[in-house]
Amino acid sequence: MEKEIGKLDFYEKVLRNPGAEFRRLLKSEPYIFTTGVYTPLQAKLAQIAGLKAVYISGYSCSVGYLGAADLNILTLEEYVWIARHITSAVTVPVVADAESGFGSLFNAMRAVKEFWRAGVAAIHVEDQVFPKRCGHLAGKQVMSMDDAVAMFKAIDRVRRNVDPDFFIIARTDAIGAANVEAERQVEEAIRRAKAYIGAGADMVWAEFTRPDDVDAITRFAEGVRKEYPDVPLAFNYSSSFRWHRAKVPVRFDWLAELGYKYIFITLGALHAETYAVYNFARDLATRREEALWELQKVKEGHPTESHHKLGDFDYFKELEVTFYPWAKVKYERGKGYGAEKEERDERVL
Repeated sequence: MEKEIGKLDFYEKVLRNPGAEFRRLLKSEPYIFTTGVYTPLQAKLAQIAGLKAVYISGYSCSVGYLGAADLNILTLEEYVWIARHITSAVTVPVVADAESGFGSLFNAMRAVKEFWRAGVAAIHVEDQVFPKRCGHLAGKQVMSMDDAVAMFKAIDRVRRNVDPDFFIIARTDAIGAANVEAERQVEEAIRRAKAYIGAGADMVWAEFTRPDDVDAITRFAEGVRKEYPDVPLAFNYSSSFRWHRAKVPVRFDWLAELGYKYIFITLGALHAETYAVYNFARDLATRREEALWELQKVKEGHPTESHHKLGDFDYFKELEVTFYPWAKVKYERGKGYGAEKEERDERVL
């Protein structure tokens, strides 16, 4: 990780065709797996840690920026703002949550252009009625299949005109929907997924209701791939489930064998972050300055120990001195991180 921090790729290179790169990864890798993020720093850490793509999680964005559940509160403009900053921080493909299109099919068509302009490789759009909600919250409903197919056809039309490599993932929420009879939900999900592929989707995904619903996971994959064997599937390894308590362990490799080629832990970064931040804040509330001392002891030697390095100050210093030769003087005379002549003090980061 130390070699990656300060690497010019993060600042001076961009993915010229992120959609094409995502497609290349799908063909060259057994499968792609990643975590959901909602900030540029989380995305950057994901890339540095070795993940080959990142996912902008809608629920993470809603909780992270509003402190609110995923109930379609964030607007298209806010999502695109987030996406633009995240794509600027990494050089791996970014997949973004485009909700249920943010309104009518006209809004969905606009979303394709806006997310493409923001530099994302792919978006996923779901077939819930507007306003949508997290697929694991009670009360969700799906739009009619005719309306959903029309939306995906419109999305595909814009994509083909803007950038044929831009990747479209169609999600169906038929499983668990309040307006679909329970006994036919899996079959309805299969029926819808196949229709969305016919409407132009590059990949399909169904939300499930349990972490170990092996029957539904298998039936959906087989049902779709029987007719469309070359179309990859997406799998939400959802943070809404306690996977460690599943009666049947669900492994990434097994999912990939079924055809799930893009697997993502939707709120992975958010849960890791909230766990760490809460523990520190609670410790601070009770132990005051000793909480910071303990945190610094734990992080000593860790790749994220120095916020200066995490923010690539050395890279920016080198740029400054290269283009402004006079800037070298202030580093020779100054004190603090980056000083040229100041002796190293182990008490200072």
